[in-house]
Amino acid sequence: MEGKKYSLNKINKVIKEIDNISVARLYDFIDATIEVDEVNDNQLNLTFSIVESEKFFVNRINIFGNNITEEKVIRNQLEVDEGDPFNKLLNTKSLNNLRALRIFQSVKGEIVSNENSQQKDINITVEEKPTGEILASAGVGNDGGSFGFAVSEKNFMGKGIGLVSSIEVSADKIKGEFTVDNPNINYTEKALSTSIFAIDTDKMKDSGYESGEVGFRFGTSFEQYDNLYFSPSFRTVAEKLTTDNTASSAIKKQEGNYFTSTISYSFDYDVRNQRFQTTDGFRSNFYQTIPLISDSNTLTTGYILDNYFSYDEITTSVGLFLKNVTGLSDDVRVSERITIPRNRLRGFNNSRVGPVDNNDHVGGNYAAALSITTNLPFIAPTLQDFEFNYYVDVGNVWGTDYSSANFDDSNSLRVSTGAGLEWWSPVGPLNLKLSHAIKKKSTDEFEGFQFNIGTTF
Repeated sequence: MEGKKYSLNKINKVIKEIDNISVARLYDFIDATIEVDEVNDNQLNLTFSIVESEKFFVNRINIFGNNITEEKVIRNQLEVDEGDPFNKLLNTKSLNNLRALRIFQSVKGEIVSNENSQQKDINITVEEKPTGEILASAGVGNDGGSFGFAVSEKNFMGKGIGLVSSIEVSADKIKGEFTVDNPNINYTEKALSTSIFAIDTDKMKDSGYESGEVGFRFGTSFEQYDNLYFSPSFRTVAEKLTTDNTASSAIKKQEGNYFTSTISYSFDYDVRNQRFQTTDGFRSNFYQTIPLISDSNTLTTGYILDNYFSYDEITTSVGLFLKNVTGLSDDVRVSERITIPRNRLRGFNNSRVGPVDNNDHVGGNYAAALSITTNLPFIAPTLQDFEFNYYVDVGNVWGTDYSSANFDDSNSLRVSTGAGLEWWSPVGPLNLKLSHAIKKKSTDEFEGFQFNIGTTF
């Protein structure tokens, strides 16, 4: 680390490695501390001190302040148990595990002497905070708008389980979803996520078809290797696609009932210095969806890379998004074609970009986007709860399995730029974006103003 920029994440990794060595070699009674000396305005000296600590065992672990959260949720995060040799490193790691749950306002630990000189008690005091959140989002453009609403709870019934209920409403689509996330199923350090969803897409008036989908999904996620997370999942969807005489011939061919079961997996390599307000490192995610039982075998492959760079107080992120769908036995169904997420091509309505058939956006077989974002700390530097940023996005959605007389592949780069504001207001986080289209097609729908607002309960 000598000569490199200071990173709390790298220091934590050193401590983690010391922790691993001490546990693997049964060095139970060691203590590691870090002394930080400021050399000048922009340099630090770090001194790691590893010494043999006082030898005693844990008698009792007392937990205070958890009026809502079940005690087993807290104890499940502890690296030291009653009867174990006391290890300061593992005790500190236990407190950090509790803070990482993000369901407590504060976590404090205290070592208390016992009548037996070889035993001591550990007192852990937590301060609970509101863990529910209400989020509303909207986009406004020349051709209409969209609206989203979600309610989430991070600590349902005090069991550490997350619940999310969401609904998205636009001019031609309604999507509802309910998700349950258990971050540590049966104390295996593996997450389990289950969700049910329903999607209704009504384009009968404009394009002569309507699609209704109902399904469920469940999957798990765990750290396979250091910083590498593996996430397999299973998904089943039943869909009904209906058309009328105004639909294109290609869409009419797809009318009928469909049943699709797929398995998905992803490899997520995350070496960011922190998940919230990241300033250094990168995250690389490769994912794929493979059909098991399907009336239209569609293979989906994608890759996402986000890289972060900092200089002084300015942080710049560069994001890459790539995705492809391929019909293994038939044309990719209109409901399975892809678009670019809103946060990868900001300003554009993601369902209104790309190939157009019979005056309707049908999505593409290929999508790509490059996003560059930088914060602007010199704007209102005294306002601690505000952050301003500037961005440039470039993206494209193109290609389908077919072409028709009224088909426009729309294979052209889209470019947008704009500024954003994040405000941690008293009622919750508020996010505003003002966007300008540098390059777009006449068939695209652009939303120059977008916002999200949330509150906790």
